[in-house]
Amino acid sequence: MSDTKPLIGAILKNERIQSGRSQKDVCYGICVPSYLSKIENGTVKPDENILAKLYKRLDIEYIGYSELYKNLKKKIKYFYFEMEYNLDSEKLYSELCLYDKELSASELAIDWLIIKGVCGQDVFDVLSHLKNNMAPVQKAYYQINDLDRYDDISDKVLAYEEACNVINSSFSFNKLCELYIMTSEYSKIHQLENRIVSLALEEGNTKMLADYYAINGTAYACVDMEEMMLVNYMRAIHLLQNTEWAEMITDIYYNIGATYITLKKYDQALENLLKSDKAQDGTSFLTNHKIAIAYIRNGEVDKATIFLGRMKKYILNNSGKDTLEYLMYNEAVWECEKDFKLSQDYMILLEKLIKKIEKDGHFGYLFFYHEVITETYISQRQYKKAYEFQHTISTNR
Repeated sequence: MSDTKPLIGAILKNERIQSGRSQKDVCYGICVPSYLSKIENGTVKPDENILAKLYKRLDIEYIGYSELYKNLKKKIKYFYFEMEYNLDSEKLYSELCLYDKELSASELAIDWLIIKGVCGQDVFDVLSHLKNNMAPVQKAYYQINDLDRYDDISDKVLAYEEACNVINSSFSFNKLCELYIMTSEYSKIHQLENRIVSLALEEGNTKMLADYYAINGTAYACVDMEEMMLVNYMRAIHLLQNTEWAEMITDIYYNIGATYITLKKYDQALENLLKSDKAQDGTSFLTNHKIAIAYIRNGEVDKATIFLGRMKKYILNNSGKDTLEYLMYNEAVWECEKDFKLSQDYMILLEKLIKKIEKDGHFGYLFFYHEVITETYISQRQYKKAYEFQHTISTNR
């Protein structure tokens, strides 16, 4: 995406140190050690011929500004385009991988490392040492693609916001909105509507426009605002129909169904959840969980049996007793029992579930259970806990 002149020197220095060679040894017969030092520190624009000789001495493939360099630079630029528009970049990535060695030792190295990170490779250790060599746009993509590590979620939010101000695309702001979902900052998502929609329309980016409406729908769903949830989700569905991203509609039906459960509109919940289940061939743990809960709370426990069975099978094949799925399954089984809220064992399970959600999940999971948790505390005369829990819920809404 951008040339950073000091980078080529940093690469040279890193390769020299890894090979265990001194500056004097590497530059002998090519240049004076002081000139090599300036190259490594990025204080001089190196002569191309000298640089090629230095690279050759370190057995590094140097492509300079050759036709190969120009071609690879174009491919990298197009990869970023495909990423922004959520296009399939597997073929392009495979083509770039053929030149891994050349890219890693060129001024395209940082962009190449970012691309490798986006495609699932662990590049944190290498990239973290190159932060000072990154151009602003490179640092922004490094941050927004979650390739950095943060001690606190608030630091991550600040990094994403900083990246958005540099990239200024619907893709980057949607990434930020996804993070706002995790931090329960729903109003910030609503406030970004005009900016993101305008950017997506200006870019002609249908996928990012649909993504924003889906995220905004989820933000409204998290606080049970049914009408606005449906408005945004239906916009997303209409945009996604007959596209290569149509499978996203399945997730939207799931989210609508889960929201209707919290609104105690079980028939509407089941209508949407069963659409999602059909598309997933009954394989989704979360969809099976929500269908089971909807049937149980609608007084149709017998119809919940098949979905509880699917959940149990999933746990046996993919999970364990220390997982959130295991606790969610057992909580659903308890809800089949009469007067389950009076059971001390159920209370113990609920408190394990709360701790696990707080550790591994996010607020949306906790909000889904908020009513049954509060009612159980009250049923067992633990009024202080009920009050404290409701305060937690209201604070995060």
